[in-house]
Amino acid sequence: MYTINRKIISSLIAAIVILSACTHDQAKSKKEVSKLNAPASPAINTTYGEVNTWLDDFKNFRTAVYQEDLVKMKSYFDFSAPADTTQIWTAIYDNMNENKRPETYPSTFTEADLEKYHRNIFTDDFTKSLLKVKSEVLYRKGEYTTPGIKQNDRTYHMLAQYDKATTTLQLFVSYSGGVDENGEEVSEGEYAIIYFFKIENGKYLKFDKILFAG
Repeated sequence: MYTINRKIISSLIAAIVILSACTHDQAKSKKEVSKLNAPASPAINTTYGEVNTWLDDFKNFRTAVYQEDLVKMKSYFDFSAPADTTQIWTAIYDNMNENKRPETYPSTFTEADLEKYHRNIFTDDFTKSLLKVKSEVLYRKGEYTTPGIKQNDRTYHMLAQYDKATTTLQLFVSYSGGVDENGEEVSEGEYAIIYFFKIENGKYLKFDKILFAG
């Protein structure tokens, strides 16, 4: 009887070991599949690289916006910027509650203003679409259009465009119109916010102005 029990116990232990190994392999397999199916994170370097071309400074600018690095952000502005030519206050007020808007625009835009209102300028929409720009394609072809990002009943995307004739980088955050009764997007209500950056000495980005279209 003792011998039979030992055989049964040995068989049970072996079965448990095999079952445990299978369970581990299944869990590992599910984890690997989950990783494969998970949405890709933006391939954004969180350190600043040496600037040899405007592409390098574009990558640094993107990192600064992504990290909300105000010290680095300030390097992309000339203070005090004249408000009447940059339209920067229009962009700020458009992203501000009406009851908080001053009655008149300030005549300039200062470092203190950037510290206070940087999220009204570089909004979540701007940042999310900026992260989707494939910088190498932008540099090689002179432009890149990101995939659309769905937001409620609208879609928005960024068109990044380098204008060689004027040595400017233009970042268009473009919004679709609404949708009709069939759920199809319509052109009515389309608009874009365009950020212009001068490229100084062939490689450094400097904020120039914001324009609105649509």
